[in-house]
Amino acid sequence: MDEYVNTDLGSYLRQMRERIRPEQIGLVSRGSRRVPGLRREEVAALAGVSQTYYTRLEQAQTAHASSSILLSISRALELSPDEEEYLLKIGTPKSERFVPAPKLDQVSPYTRMLVESLGNVAVAVLNYRCDILSWNPLYHRLFAPHLDFSAPESGDFRPNIVKLNFLDEDVRDLYVDWSTESLANVTYLRFIAANHRHDPQLAELIGELTIQSAEFAKLWGRQRVANCTEGTKVFDHPVVGELELMYQSAELQDGNILKFYHAEKGSSHEDALNLLTVDLDSVHTR
Repeated sequence: MDEYVNTDLGSYLRQMRERIRPEQIGLVSRGSRRVPGLRREEVAALAGVSQTYYTRLEQAQTAHASSSILLSISRALELSPDEEEYLLKIGTPKSERFVPAPKLDQVSPYTRMLVESLGNVAVAVLNYRCDILSWNPLYHRLFAPHLDFSAPESGDFRPNIVKLNFLDEDVRDLYVDWSTESLANVTYLRFIAANHRHDPQLAELIGELTIQSAEFAKLWGRQRVANCTEGTKVFDHPVVGELELMYQSAELQDGNILKFYHAEKGSSHEDALNLLTVDLDSVHTR
């Protein structure tokens, strides 16, 4: 008998199956279809497993599968690398699953010095839940000047970037393409949740967002998965106007994440970011 009922695995497989149209993968659709996407027997055939076994996985009657079977199912469902990694994490036996060491949500003195030394780069340290543990003045000025600069130092009032993006109108209005940003937030949370399924604080965060934001709840229910390590975002900042910034993420030795935002050198966006820094300097010298 399986050690637990893996509803995460069954629900995820169903969502991934229903998003694929038969013609996308060269199947001829015959007759009417009662469900969207592929049928279970079609996925089973494409993955080379029995229909009964696949059905048991999707109905959460079997808690896990071997990595070789999950990889076959991943290919059948045309999962992205991030989606495949997520499937392997939630679908492998608990005894084989990677469990990270507990984090203390603290920033080392060396990391804090690095953050403070980056003047024209907006930088923050996040934990895997996207709580902001530290930010430099430019990051604070860019994203949340209405919050106290010392907020990341308090566990009770520490800002969380996903909560700010969904529940704080000042932060939400920064994004020119909110639909893309909101989806990226949710797919990243879903991605990291596979490694931290028993973290009560992460569960509390997801629950709070689900209750308070219908948009988050809808996106979370779609079960899309993607990591978020680099790219470009366009902001409409109330002080300096449009800003197109590149971002990158770097994992630190303590397990936290260093997040950088910077502009292309010599661009008008770099000039705007510099103006934001000048505005900061003028405030600090008053």
